[in-house]
Amino acid sequence: MNEPIAEKHRIRSIDTLRGIALLGILLLNIIAFSRPLAEYFDPSVFETQSGLNLFVALTVDVWFEGAFRAIFSMLFGAGVLIFFSKSNSDEETIRALYYRRTWLLIGFGLFNSYILLWVGDILYVYGMAGLTLYFFRGYSPLRLAVFAGAIFFLLGILHTGTHFGTRALYTEFQEVESLSDGEEISEAQANAVDNWDAYLQQQLATPEQMQAEIKIRRQGYIDNFIFSAQINIIFQTILFLVNTFWDAAAMMLLGMVLMKWNIFDASRSLRFYSKMLIAGFSIGLFVNIWEVMMYVNSGFEPYWSQPARPTYDIGRLAMAFGYIGLTMIVCKLGVFARIVGALACVGQLALTNYLMQSVICNFIFMGFGFGLFGQLERLEIYYVVPGVWLFQLIFSVYWLQHYRFGPAEWLWRSLTYWKRQPLRRIVP
Repeated sequence: MNEPIAEKHRIRSIDTLRGIALLGILLLNIIAFSRPLAEYFDPSVFETQSGLNLFVALTVDVWFEGAFRAIFSMLFGAGVLIFFSKSNSDEETIRALYYRRTWLLIGFGLFNSYILLWVGDILYVYGMAGLTLYFFRGYSPLRLAVFAGAIFFLLGILHTGTHFGTRALYTEFQEVESLSDGEEISEAQANAVDNWDAYLQQQLATPEQMQAEIKIRRQGYIDNFIFSAQINIIFQTILFLVNTFWDAAAMMLLGMVLMKWNIFDASRSLRFYSKMLIAGFSIGLFVNIWEVMMYVNSGFEPYWSQPARPTYDIGRLAMAFGYIGLTMIVCKLGVFARIVGALACVGQLALTNYLMQSVICNFIFMGFGFGLFGQLERLEIYYVVPGVWLFQLIFSVYWLQHYRFGPAEWLWRSLTYWKRQPLRRIVP
């Protein structure tokens, strides 16, 4: 295989689903683009949310948190199988091409995280996890599902441990806080206060840290580069080894399962996808609403915030299945053809559009742009999202009318095949 996959061989339903996932993840990423990073995980850490701001935060949490990222990761796993299925080359050649494109993806991730300053980048994680997927490509769906299930089980243990560990730290801290003014505290109680303060500092969630983050984000590029680099180093080492690698790997393996079961190509029956939609949303909404109710009813206790929920992966995975089922139904019925076509264009330019979201949000929120970081309330940041969506929909449709690949996709393919790919469409 010395050429990229021809456009006629693209699976439209996968491009559409990828476009939906790409636009959907901005609903979550916009939080970290526009407000202190700690607020992404816990909306109560910086300013106690209420009214419409609270409603928006909880609605996004219930319907979207983690679901579109899960779909995006699944489609990466499906893409690995598509890459190998179109091969007419020998094993050594295809392996070399696969690893070259995967290392290039890691490079795109490093560019996005360090140069484009996006601390929530997933391309680096995808590339690193993708290095291992080569060895799983030939496994049966059942065996892949077992591997994915085992990782999800371990992630569940991790989330549960985080929940009870955070709860213990916070309970000890609260006991000290409840003491009367002037009352002496023991050494153990002093340690409890120090431990909780250390925990908040690890989350970048102390008031001083969040105010400092706002100040830096409203400054120039160099200050933001230094600040983002410090976070990226932690995210791409400690957090990567403990959580994000396994999260991505589990979803990719599951995506390979769904691809082998012909779920992503909209070839299963409407009844199948309807069951997938109903079961996914029923389970997902039940779990997510229960988690949010526990969070709110506890008074926004940190051990019920997003990363410390024992059932986190159950809820978001079920919601992902619901969205997949819904998308496949729409693709099978052929309804909303123009919208579906535009979403497919977004998905076909997923790498370009993903990097573009970093550029656009930097320009809107950072100090070297409009400097709106920390100035918009939770409700107001969602005025920005539809504007970005509309721009990317229009851009993607227009671009693919004149060019075969997006700019980033063209570069990726040209470097993968060591051959400059034709970019412009030939109009007869």
